[in-house]
Amino acid sequence: MRGVQNNMTHHRLNYDKISSDYNQRYPTSIHWDRGDALLDLAHQVNAKSVLEVGSGTGYWLNLLNQVTPQLYGLDFSAGMIAQAKNQPAPLKLTRGTATHLPFRSESFDLLYCVDAIHHFGDHEAFINESFRVLTPGGALAVIGHDPHTVDFNWYFYDYFDTVYETDLRRYPSGDALMGIMKQAGFRNVGRQNVEHVLSLHEGEQVLNDPFLKQNATSQLALLNGETYRAGIEKIKAELKRNNRTIFKADFWVRMFTGIKP
Repeated sequence: MRGVQNNMTHHRLNYDKISSDYNQRYPTSIHWDRGDALLDLAHQVNAKSVLEVGSGTGYWLNLLNQVTPQLYGLDFSAGMIAQAKNQPAPLKLTRGTATHLPFRSESFDLLYCVDAIHHFGDHEAFINESFRVLTPGGALAVIGHDPHTVDFNWYFYDYFDTVYETDLRRYPSGDALMGIMKQAGFRNVGRQNVEHVLSLHEGEQVLNDPFLKQNATSQLALLNGETYRAGIEKIKAELKRNNRTIFKADFWVRMFTGIKP
């Protein structure tokens, strides 16, 4: 049984070190339903100006260029911003933090983050800042997974020490997030399943999982070299024990949304 630690140590990852390789997690052969959900929401609120917080390499912002050219990205990592400048869409990129958004109030019709809120530290401050910079009728969308749920299964948690405990500290639960959104003043707060991640690697196929590279996910990039290598050795030991073992990632990516009155 995975243990739960109660200390709230904050983990910050230096994305400058991994920015050049980060887009390996988005192979062109995969269709991302979370992108469709973002596009649908942008159309629903008739978004003329969009801000992505934790914009990374600009992958999702570039997708929204088909809705509006007014695309703004904020990221703490200068390396990620440098990568985002290579996107085809003309993105307006700023370095800053999610808890102190460097924008005027009521500037954006859609504000969102994808797989990023666990990096923001103070979730309540981020939600309050999002409310401030959104226009009336504008939407906030937080997209990601929730390791607190019983239906979340990822083999990483079984083979790499501390990863599960760290994720429980970094990620807000879905219920907690919705509570913060309501408290900030958002209306029509809700959640929906937007993408089912199901990845099955049989036997040695797991060693080709692009997410298993240490710089592909924050879960592994936060580990020191010794802990990461120990996890890889655990996987290899399991393969020696049973070369037909199934290594599974099975969970829902959910989108939490709220409208500013």
